[in-house]
Amino acid sequence: MSVALKIVDQTLGIRPPITRELRLASERITLREVLKRRIDEEVAALNAGGGEEIKPLVAPTEQESRLNGENPTRRMVDPERQLAAAVEAFERRRIVIIVDRRQVLDLDQAIIVAPDTEVRFLKLVPLVGG
Repeated sequence: MSVALKIVDQTLGIRPPITRELRLASERITLREVLKRRIDEEVAALNAGGGEEIKPLVAPTEQESRLNGENPTRRMVDPERQLAAAVEAFERRRIVIIVDRRQVLDLDQAIIVAPDTEVRFLKLVPLVGG
């Protein structure tokens, strides 16, 4: 049986949030697995040429973006590198994950996905200046 998990991406101060659905094979999953699945789907779409339509959780590195520019022989975005960047962003509190209105501090925490479960990724933007 497959279940749908509502994913919401929000950058504070920027509207509207982006909502998508992630199809899961089981209703029990860790947040690390949710993160990996969503990154894998985003990278697959980016590598398929989805470019402007895809708003990934973490942007490809500057080097990947430069290599992928207008070059007709595009290089593929590496899902493992993107996952590592997302995990680092979570650990450094640049991304906050909220499951059903509660902040989660451990990516290995298991969640039970119900029909109304929502996982919200808040991207925090560093202040400029001081």
